[in-house]
Amino acid sequence: MIALPYLSALHFSGADAGDFLHNQLSADVLALAEGESTFACYCEPKGRVLALLLVSRQADDYVVVVSASLRVPVANRLRMYVLRAKVTIDVLENCVLTASSTADKSPPPAPPAVAINVPGSPAVLSLWRDSTPAVDSTGTDAWKVEELRHGIVWLCPETSGQFLPQMLGFDQLGAVNFRKGCYPGQEIVARTHYLGKVKRHPRLLCTPAVICPEPLDKINLLGNKQSYEAVIVDCGHDTDDGGCLFVVSRMDPELPVEQIEYHGQIAPLKQNPA
Repeated sequence: MIALPYLSALHFSGADAGDFLHNQLSADVLALAEGESTFACYCEPKGRVLALLLVSRQADDYVVVVSASLRVPVANRLRMYVLRAKVTIDVLENCVLTASSTADKSPPPAPPAVAINVPGSPAVLSLWRDSTPAVDSTGTDAWKVEELRHGIVWLCPETSGQFLPQMLGFDQLGAVNFRKGCYPGQEIVARTHYLGKVKRHPRLLCTPAVICPEPLDKINLLGNKQSYEAVIVDCGHDTDDGGCLFVVSRMDPELPVEQIEYHGQIAPLKQNPA
């Protein structure tokens, strides 16, 4: 099992927990059966994504995975809208999240408090509270690179509230249901979808060089005999295989990128990253 220290979890309980999350998030939370999970966006009124969430229904309660750096701001903001709803929001402190694959047949020494399937992936996230198994901290970077390759970007305080879901490709993750009712930012997110006016697009750039800029740093994408500016959303690196940058750019997603330039350093790209 691989340690994921950059993730944390929130717990939603109470008779109105499902309705509350359904009304606040971009996914169809009420459609979840027990044990099922979905990605969801928590947006501000202008449609910008405050956080990517992984929502799992556990009986009548919900466990929500979120970036560790955003767990308190997200919980506090959601609490502002509880009003008279019968829902309690708890930040799960002193818990550990790990990742594994369903292909791994070796059972853990003890069952986790919660096991969450990652939609569209053989990955399973496990939440541990009272007993924590031995974990592999050396695999964390490689796991994050795999998340980026699958379009999973957890955001951080710098990137929170900067992008519409479509700019990050979160609609392709199944994090946005365009047929459900209102939630904060729904009108703008839906209008952008149906009018097709997304001018900025996500792009994954994998390079044999280990380059890991800060969030919102600017880099240049070199291709088609031109240079296009892009902004960094997140990055990861595998010491044995270089790094991957998840960026948002106005560059046509059909155009190839041959090199990237960051602070005067030019690095080639892997044309067919594994």
